[in-house]
Amino acid sequence: MTAKGWLLDLYSHEDFMVLWFRLQSGELLCLKDLFTYRFYAQGSCRDLQSLEKRLTPYLRRTTRTRKREFWSGLTIPVLEIALRSADKLPEIQRLLGQSPPGLIFYNCDLSIPQVYAWEKGLFPLCACQIEWERDTLREISVLDSPWDPDAALPDLRIMEIGLKEHPQIPLNRGNSLLVTGNGTTFNLEAAGPRDLLEELNHLFIRLDPDLLLTRHGDARILPFLWNSAQKEKMTLSLDRDPRPPGRTRIGQGRSYFSYGQVIHQSAAFSLYGRIHIDQHNSFFYREAGLEGILFLARLTTLPIQTVARATPGTAITSMQLDRAIRNGFLIPWKKGRPETFKTAWDLLTADKGGLVFQPPIGLWEQVAEIDFVSMYPNIMVLHNISPETMLCSCCPEPVVPEAGYNICRKREGLIPQTLRPILGLRTELKARIKAGHPRKPFYDAMQKALKWMLVTCFGYTGYKNARFGRIEAHEAITAFGRDKLLSAKECAEAEGFRVLHGLTDALWIHHPDITTEKVEILLKKIQKRTGVPISLEGIYHWIAFLSSKISPDRPVANRYFGLFQAGMVKVRGIDCCRHDTPPYIKAVQEELLLILSAARDKNSLYLRIPIVLERIGEVVSALTRGRVDPRELVITRRVSKTLEEYKVNTPTVLALQQLDTAGIHLFPGQRLAYLLREKQTGYSIDETIKPDLFLNGDEEYNLKKYLDLVYKASKEILTIFKFEINILKKIYDIKH
Repeated sequence: MTAKGWLLDLYSHEDFMVLWFRLQSGELLCLKDLFTYRFYAQGSCRDLQSLEKRLTPYLRRTTRTRKREFWSGLTIPVLEIALRSADKLPEIQRLLGQSPPGLIFYNCDLSIPQVYAWEKGLFPLCACQIEWERDTLREISVLDSPWDPDAALPDLRIMEIGLKEHPQIPLNRGNSLLVTGNGTTFNLEAAGPRDLLEELNHLFIRLDPDLLLTRHGDARILPFLWNSAQKEKMTLSLDRDPRPPGRTRIGQGRSYFSYGQVIHQSAAFSLYGRIHIDQHNSFFYREAGLEGILFLARLTTLPIQTVARATPGTAITSMQLDRAIRNGFLIPWKKGRPETFKTAWDLLTADKGGLVFQPPIGLWEQVAEIDFVSMYPNIMVLHNISPETMLCSCCPEPVVPEAGYNICRKREGLIPQTLRPILGLRTELKARIKAGHPRKPFYDAMQKALKWMLVTCFGYTGYKNARFGRIEAHEAITAFGRDKLLSAKECAEAEGFRVLHGLTDALWIHHPDITTEKVEILLKKIQKRTGVPISLEGIYHWIAFLSSKISPDRPVANRYFGLFQAGMVKVRGIDCCRHDTPPYIKAVQEELLLILSAARDKNSLYLRIPIVLERIGEVVSALTRGRVDPRELVITRRVSKTLEEYKVNTPTVLALQQLDTAGIHLFPGQRLAYLLREKQTGYSIDETIKPDLFLNGDEEYNLKKYLDLVYKASKEILTIFKFEINILKKIYDIKH
């Protein structure tokens, strides 16, 4: 039989790959395809023979062959090892870890569904022509391209599941499920787990969704439903596959340290035959929405459920792997390439990061902000920077500024090959958005997804565990970046502009008679000199560069706010940008900025100060009279340890203790919100803190603490009008 359709889901089970299709007729089709996973080993004949003997129970066959090694590009002799069952790969990896040091392994830790997709030329949601017999796939051919942003996609049936109450309240302690499908919302308030499971099973059979969209599904909802089904010995209709692969780590997540903070990621609860996306557990859903995830899955060949929970680094690495496989390269199992030896002076010269010019504190007019377009990705493409092209033996001439590294000119690197089409596609999408295309929202989601991969690609070159990382590549990119920003500064000054501020890939330039035309002329000269595209972010009516909170005389590179001539207020580094700022305080600061945004020059800006002060007085009065909803005053903190590891009774610890008493446990990296309550006679210390899920809306809040927050938020805005700070302080003192 033959038909046309789209690939919905793909996973391995025993010796087969299981493929789910949505046919053009609207029907579902599930097929199996026998798949042989192959990996490679390099070493002495004796070691390879010994390896074959140890792996005999797992082997289908072995073959001597020759393949291209990634770092050198040379063809080397290797042993090709074909497995009986891909499901045995984790066991085999444990055995390989015990092998003698002379053996080197390749392609033995790649994602099984992806390897199958690469061999067949498939990708998620690809349109395809399918030929099958009974339940076995005979032939498949792809009919569209993953690079086509206008490719027709199937009309997915979507079911949404969320919690009615606060997500930290368990389903068996007063919470219930809200299920939405076909435009109808059902509130599942069952007397017990069995009734709840029966109602949910009925809805799954009735609605039969292709896509399950949840809120807190990975951490809260699906683990509870799964464990309840096991206890009640019931069948749960989450999967379409009647015999799905086994599940592990149900409900378990991981906490890890990244960029100065502890992060918690819930374990993925993937479905078989359906797609599950947890909005709360998906970076790409927050940044690019469902459209961005589907588009990215097609580009990266990662299964939709995987890319929904992946980091941008995982996504760009997947595209690099795809490119490497297409080029015929072997993929090393473990990164074993150490950093080349450097003296202390070499480190001081090369390892500097981005260039920063500190801004002058105060209020400025006639300022333009110009940004290099995807500076670091464009540098990688322009200068052929990739881990295997750095410090090559065939092109010894030093080309990297300051560091003096050499880069291969004869072999195009893997990273430039991967980035070039991404940069081109994002440029095309942004052009369509600017032209007002009817599909503008979809294109915007797609370009945001691409943006995060481009941003991360640079960082991954210096990440110690990155599969294609190399610190010299990272240092070369930043060295070129510093050189190009300095060149842009010199061009601007030659054209009569004063450079006020510079930050890695952006400059803020001032001219007493600034116009868009003058800036555009400058941009063309900068691009011609540097080779990297540069654009006008906007011209400000006014911009305020703020000082450090700790040292008022010191500027801070990323703390400013200003009004573009287009009418948009841009803010960086102030309270309304912080995740821990209470919603009410954030809204107050945004309102003060809105008041100031009515001014188009410095003089009219000063005339808005009385209105700002009047509004601050109203806010202080509302707080003092208890007219602010305490639920809008919650402070959000990220839990950094387990409750037992804390030694001091901070507000976070007191809130965690109350949750623990109620049987609610948070992992390090999860967020906790609480209200600072007013101290009253007879209150114990823990009663001065109340977690947000226990709030009723009539609690008395700690007036002094929240007045302090209003004062600090207001001071951030008014700090450039120094003579007004005293007036603000008087209002604050009077209300106390």
